[in-house]
Amino acid sequence: MTNKLFQDSNKPFIFTAETTPSVSTNLKENILRVESLIGVADAVNITDAPNCKPKLSSLVVAGEIQKNGLEVILQITGRDRNSIALESEILGALSLGIDKILCLSGDRPPEDGPKAVNEMNSANLINLLNTMSDGFLTDGVEIKEPIPLISGCADSIHDHFIRDQHSKFFVEKVKLGVNFVQTQYCYDLDLCQKYSTFIMDNNLNENANFLIGLGPLKSAKQASWMRDNLYGVKIPDSIIERLDQASAPLQEGKKICEEIIEKLMDMPGINGVHLMGPSCEDQCAELIKTFR
Repeated sequence: MTNKLFQDSNKPFIFTAETTPSVSTNLKENILRVESLIGVADAVNITDAPNCKPKLSSLVVAGEIQKNGLEVILQITGRDRNSIALESEILGALSLGIDKILCLSGDRPPEDGPKAVNEMNSANLINLLNTMSDGFLTDGVEIKEPIPLISGCADSIHDHFIRDQHSKFFVEKVKLGVNFVQTQYCYDLDLCQKYSTFIMDNNLNENANFLIGLGPLKSAKQASWMRDNLYGVKIPDSIIERLDQASAPLQEGKKICEEIIEKLMDMPGINGVHLMGPSCEDQCAELIKTFR
């Protein structure tokens, strides 16, 4: 494992995974969940209260995982904190040796749900990381022993082809200085090829690493639910049909990912994959081992 992730000029193919802290006071339980990824994945994302649901502190979990030898990418949303809390959280991360942050606006809470703060969106967070990397807080106070931050943002590949202005705004965000981009799930190789062309045409590969979102699908039912209920997910009918007809859907899901990853490795501007899925840390580790 290297702390030079996203900074290596040779840009080897990168494998990141993801874990969500539990609703528990048992910190060890959360560390054991990613044990299979240690020495296998290049890094693991620690999600930040996804779907507006409270979890064990992502910063606490991230610090303990980092201590156990697995590089961490801390996800931070602007939804729940004002600028004071955000700057404090980032200082806390740096003090634990965590310098990679995925900047997110955050899921929108339901109308009858908790109140969102939304003082900063993802672009504001990227700018904040730039300011803190230069050694200052937003009010001009100097940070003692500043540490450069490695910033990332998310993207939905599908949105580039269905939403007006999405590509324009996304290019502007990347050019704020992000080091990596992790996308929503995309199992459509034709879309991935178009995305590769988009990256190269806009010279976005010069400073940023692009990781395509994937994950080992467990069944046709799961794949259909994801496509119908999760924003930005792109799963072709052919993939769902393969899972539906497979005698061993779990193995078929792994095989589908392997085939897609092999193709992605040959696409210009694509630097890796980000593997996600509920409680599938072990399956992601097995998938990565196929390519190590």
